[in-house]
Amino acid sequence: MDIPQERVDKIQRFAEKRQQTEESHATQPLSPANIQAYNKRLDDTLRELQEQVKRQEDELRKLRAINSIDLSRIGTSTWARVSQVRRAKKAYDSLLKSETEFPPLGSPLPSLLAVEETSRLVKETKIAASETGKNLSNTRQRSKTEEANLRDAQAIQAGLQRRIQTVASQNATREEKASAQLARELVEQKQRENDEYDKATEETKTKLYEFIDRSLASMLAAESLGGPTVGDAQNVSDAALELGYTSHGKPKKPKVQAETTESGTSQRRIDEILPRQNEQGRTSNRREAAAVEMRNLLDELLEASPSYVNVRESAASRFLVRAKVAQFHPRDARRLRLIDFGRTL
Repeated sequence: MDIPQERVDKIQRFAEKRQQTEESHATQPLSPANIQAYNKRLDDTLRELQEQVKRQEDELRKLRAINSIDLSRIGTSTWARVSQVRRAKKAYDSLLKSETEFPPLGSPLPSLLAVEETSRLVKETKIAASETGKNLSNTRQRSKTEEANLRDAQAIQAGLQRRIQTVASQNATREEKASAQLARELVEQKQRENDEYDKATEETKTKLYEFIDRSLASMLAAESLGGPTVGDAQNVSDAALELGYTSHGKPKKPKVQAETTESGTSQRRIDEILPRQNEQGRTSNRREAAAVEMRNLLDELLEASPSYVNVRESAASRFLVRAKVAQFHPRDARRLRLIDFGRTL
């Protein structure tokens, strides 16, 4: 079958455009939005073609109604019949000779269109498969999260059920016991709690007294002698307590006496031994006195809590107030009590 050259050129141009379109799509993959827009354009084109076909069918129906030949109504004249038949033949010949809009039999255009449609469907299928894979991954992750939440909920439910059973059994056991037995058990429980509380209190007091003897007593003694406030000087030496402090709170410097003769020097060495021992004892007594004062003050405050106790102005009472452990009476600075940490001041 001979194909006109014009039709071959059209097919070649169509193939070239199709190849260019495929290359552009390969360099710029179609997104779901582009695919949706392309499908919309195809639907619009198909709708326009269907409307055009419908209009042509209507026009053809009108032409057939106008030019229809009713042989029964044709006169008996032979020439009239021949004339009508000739006109009909001429009309049909003109229709047969007119170029149809559909490709002739054996045209490669249907194959090209089928290949293009198949290629489009393959690309759309690949994109859909990729999107489905992503959605599947997200769905699996969400499924794992939901499974973990379900396990947690089941564990919580099991724990609550065990707790309910325990409480129910305890209530049943408590109801079975006599009132006297319940009272005795409550008294024993309170006694055990009091014993544990007393034991913990004694341990805390022991550690507190160790801290006072080890670190706090020397700083309290230094403040009592006019030295730095407790906490300003972390390490107070025995030499500083022995020499005392100036009116500005500075440690006094040792006095240097001139040596004269050897006999005087020997006698002075003998005299220095005994005073040094006395001074060491005096230093130790100052530290111990400060420790004893702090212990007694704490014991008195603990026994009188939350009432006020009469105290004298001392480094120990000032330290407790600065540490926000105790507070003076609002109108009497000679009365002191421990702060109740369970309520605001």
